[in-house]
This record gives sequence, C-alpha cells and structure tokens, in this order.
Amino acid sequence: MNDYTLFTEAVLKDKLLEKSTSKTMFTQQIKIRSIAQFGPLRLQDSNANDNIDLGYGLGWVLLQSPYGTGAFKEGHGDGFQHYSIIFPETGTGIIIMSNSDNAESIFKELLETAIGDIFTPWKWENYIPYNQKD
Repeated sequence: MNDYTLFTEAVLKDKLLEKSTSKTMFTQQIKIRSIAQFGPLRLQDSNANDNIDLGYGLGWVLLQSPYGTGAFKEGHGDGFQHYSIIFPETGTGIIIMSNSDNAESIFKELLETAIGDIFTPWKWENYIPYNQKD
C-alpha cells in the first residue's frame, strides 16, 4: 500500500515524469464507447459516457470533469477490490483498497463523500451500489 501511495502521489504532483510525458499519459488515446468494461456488454456501443469523454490514456482510464482530467485504475480478484482516481489539475485523489469481495458496492458513495467525485463511471465498471438494484 505504501509504495502505491507514494507512486500515486508522485504522479499526482507531477514529480515522476517529464511534463511532456505526463501530458501524453493523460491524453486520450482510445475513446471508450462500450456499455460495460467487461462481459458481453463490452462489445456493445453506447453513448452513456460521452458526457465525461471516457477513454484510455497511457496506463490510465481517463474522464473529463469540472475538476479537469480524472485518471483512474482499478482491480479486483478473489478477496480484494481496489480503485484509485486522481485529478492532477486540482491535486485531488483517493486510493481505496480492501480485502473484501464486496467493497465495490461502496465505491460510489465513498468517492462522492470523500472527494466529490460524481464522475467515475460506476455503471460501466459494474460497481453496483449496495443500496441500489441493477
């Protein structure tokens, strides 16, 4: 956790790479038009995330918001789920790590409450909130 925190902080504060490399990393390379990130819906196009200009940068999934570009990474497996997002233009970010198979159900609420992030495409990521039915 500490290494990932240090890495994320260095990226957020633009202390890791040359400015031109960081700019390229946070520039959309591929637009995302799928309904979902995984499963059969990944093959079906949608305009549901056009309002945040969802796309892949270099090593990050990117979105646009009033906070500027948001760059996020996520992952899960048996017994863990995590999500991190940074907004370099405002210096805001969060890392959520859990040793739970159910943590993704609270990510939407945590992001909204902790940093005001109402832009993460939780439906696309299949992060169904615990208090909502799909």
